[in-house]
Amino acid sequence: MPVRRLRGARETPLFSALLPDPAGEALVSGDGDVRLVRGWLPAPRADALLAQIRARIVWTQERRQMYDRMVDVPREQALVGEKSSRLASVPWWPEIEAVRDALERATGARFAFALLNRYRDGSDSVAWHNDREVAAVERPVIASLTLGATRAFDIRPKRDRGRVISVDLDHGDLVVMRGDTQLNYEHRVAKDRRIAGERINLTFRQQAEAAIGNRGIEQEFDGAARRMDLR
Repeated sequence: MPVRRLRGARETPLFSALLPDPAGEALVSGDGDVRLVRGWLPAPRADALLAQIRARIVWTQERRQMYDRMVDVPREQALVGEKSSRLASVPWWPEIEAVRDALERATGARFAFALLNRYRDGSDSVAWHNDREVAAVERPVIASLTLGATRAFDIRPKRDRGRVISVDLDHGDLVVMRGDTQLNYEHRVAKDRRIAGERINLTFRQQAEAAIGNRGIEQEFDGAARRMDLR
């Protein structure tokens, strides 16, 4: 399987480095739009946000039916800014609001909530999937911020699943996916037994006004989970 491996040099960290037409490295273009901004959140702010998340968040590890048995989802999750009966949730607090607001200015999108994934070590993972939780948002903008341990983030086109782009995401790195990305591409964080450290990923998500109080986040996440392999 051909894999394009990216370990580019870190750019000068600027909290507001991402512009409406994002600076940074284009990982996908044409039939999708995926941009990587190295060190988008400077180390002192990334360290502080990580410490706050560890102090504030109560994590949920879900169990799901897989064939004839129940299995643990191989990661822990929580929500910020949206209530859920399934996942632990907390309201926005000032520091994470500042990150959200900067991302909204940068991308022109409005983010209704943040889904947090905690990969406790290299045994935790998420399998190939795309992110289309809100059916009313056909081409979502998703901003994904990495805190903690470095992990590989893999992307592949649906029409050519043997062609994988793999990029190591470090503490403070930002990936923005938009346009036709979720229609034409899948992504994952694969297991890597060499990784001992914790990685926390914050994905800032949109929610169409029509979905609020109608389908809502519970049904949207149910649909996403059914599309997601639990390996």
